[in-house]
Amino acid sequence: MRPWTWLLLACLGCTAIDTNTRVERGPLLRTFERPAVLEGGVTAEVRADWPYLQLTVAGYDVCRLETVEEHAEEVVTERTARAFGPSLSTGVVGTLAGAGLLIASFFISDAPDTRLIDAAGHYGASTRQYVQLAGGISAGVGLPALVVGLVTMARAKDELRAEKVQEVVGLKDARCNERPLTGSLALVTDEGGHVELPVNDGALDVDGAQMPVVPVALRFDGHTVELQEADQARFTAWTSCVALRFQQDAPLALRAELLHACEALRGEAVREELAQVEQALMARRATAEAWAPQTQVSSFEDAVTAYAPGLQLSSGSRDLRVLDAPEEYEGRAVLLQGIVVGGIAENIGVVQVGDREVLVFIPPARTWRESFSPGTRVDAVALLAGRQTLGEKTLPLLRAVWMRSAW
Repeated sequence: MRPWTWLLLACLGCTAIDTNTRVERGPLLRTFERPAVLEGGVTAEVRADWPYLQLTVAGYDVCRLETVEEHAEEVVTERTARAFGPSLSTGVVGTLAGAGLLIASFFISDAPDTRLIDAAGHYGASTRQYVQLAGGISAGVGLPALVVGLVTMARAKDELRAEKVQEVVGLKDARCNERPLTGSLALVTDEGGHVELPVNDGALDVDGAQMPVVPVALRFDGHTVELQEADQARFTAWTSCVALRFQQDAPLALRAELLHACEALRGEAVREELAQVEQALMARRATAEAWAPQTQVSSFEDAVTAYAPGLQLSSGSRDLRVLDAPEEYEGRAVLLQGIVVGGIAENIGVVQVGDREVLVFIPPARTWRESFSPGTRVDAVALLAGRQTLGEKTLPLLRAVWMRSAW
C-alpha cells in the first residue's frame, strides 16, 4: 500500500464527526381508505330440541377498512466536526510557513558556521540548513493538519431527504365472506377431553342422549367456536341436560343448579324433579339451622359445651362414614381430631383424619391464630357443610366453630 494511502487513512481516523438526525413533519398530502382482509374465526348458530343439538357452523373473515393519512416528511442529517476550524487554520498556517521557509532557504547563504567545529573537524550547520529544518518541521505539522481539515470539511455536510409517510389513523372491522364449513368439530370437556364429530356443509346434529362426555365448549380446526349470547344460553341448557345423566349422585345443590339450567330446554320433563330437589334442600337448610345455634364461644371447652358434638371424626372412628355423604348430615356438630396436610388460605386448610381428608373453613369471626402448617395436630369443634371442590378433588367441608393445636 502506498504511503499516501496510509496518510489518508490516518487522517480519516482523526476526523471525528458528530451526527444529529431529526425528522420534520411536513404538510398533509392526502387522506384515503385502504381495505384489507384478515383471518377471522368460526361461529355457530345453535338450535336445541332435546335430545338433539343442531349446529350451523360457519367461518368468516375480518374485512378491515383503514383510514390512512399521507404526509410529507423531511429527514435532516446534520454533521459537525469540532476539530474542523483548528485543523484547517493550523494546516494552512503551517503549510504556508513551511513552504515559505523552504523557498526562502535558497536565497540564504549555505556557508558553514566556522565558529563551531566538532571532534571530527566538521564545521557547524549553515543558516540555510537551519531555515530548511524549520520549514520542514512547520510543513510536517501543517500538511497533515491541512489534510485533516479538508477531509473533515468534505465529510461534515448536511443531508436532506424528503419522504412520503403513511399513518393509519382509523380502523373499522366487520365480518365478511361468511361460508359454511366442512371438517371435524370437537366438543371439549372441562378436563380437556373431547369428542370429534364430522360437519358437512356447516350442518351437525348431536344426540345428547348418546353423548359419552359433558361438553363445555366447541372447537373447529384449532379455533374456539364463537357463540352469540342466545346461542350460548341454548348450548348451556343442552349441556346441563346432558350432565344430569352423569350426575345422578351429585350433591343436591349441584343437581338443583343443573335442573334449573335444563328446565329452559326440557320444561315440564324436569320440573317435578326440580321441585323435589328444592324441597330437599330447604329441609336440609332447616336441619342445619337447628343444629347450628348462634352461640358465641370464647374457648374450645365452651364450644364443646355449646354445640355438644354427637359425632367424632378421628382415626379409626366409626363416625368417619358420615364423610361418604356429608350432605346428609349438613349442620351436624362434630369433634374433629386430625393432622394438617396443608393450607389453602389463612382460614382454609386440609386436615387428614385417618385415611380421609377434609377441608376445614374457619369463619372470620373465629379466626384461628395459628397457621395451617403441615404436620400440626389439631382439635376442632365443627359443623358439617357438604362438599367443596379443590382442584381435582372433592372433599367434605367442615365449618369450624373453634379450633386449637393439640401438642
